[in-house]
Amino acid sequence: MKFVFLKLPKYKQFTYKPRYWDPEQEEFERRKRELDGDGNKPRTDEEVKEDLKHKMDTKWRRRHDPDTAGRSNPWIKLVIYALIIFFGIYFIFFSGLINNLVRFFTE
Repeated sequence: MKFVFLKLPKYKQFTYKPRYWDPEQEEFERRKRELDGDGNKPRTDEEVKEDLKHKMDTKWRRRHDPDTAGRSNPWIKLVIYALIIFFGIYFIFFSGLINNLVRFFTE
């Protein structure tokens, strides 16, 4: 007779095989099919799904790219800074603002 004081469950084993996705390879294969003349054949459901996935992925990447998100045209910033500097110099040298301030604090 066998006495078991501590019964431990057996570990579950998974057979997970990771899949790797290379977008450049996928684009290369799609272009190769187009150039080989397979573009005239009716597309299968799998090809339609792959094209839709590719379009969605490129649109998402374009929208969420950290390099382009929140960046505006650098020329617009340059013009705005130049205008701020120009008006600052105008108020300092050509308006009586500085003279009035000096008079206010000296009197």
